[in-house]
Amino acid sequence: MPAFLAKFRSTLTLRLLGRFVLGLAIGVLFHYLLYRFFLPVQPFIYVAF
Repeated sequence: MPAFLAKFRSTLTLRLLGRFVLGLAIGVLFHYLLYRFFLPVQPFIYVAF
């Protein structure tokens, strides 16, 4: 494999891996925010009394 092709392939792999990790982090953040948004404001024990 030519050297420039190997360098291009490693750069592409790193970029793809970086995008995957970034997307995963954003997905986890949005999942947590939606989870917190739909939780009740007060704990259930205070609603009963």
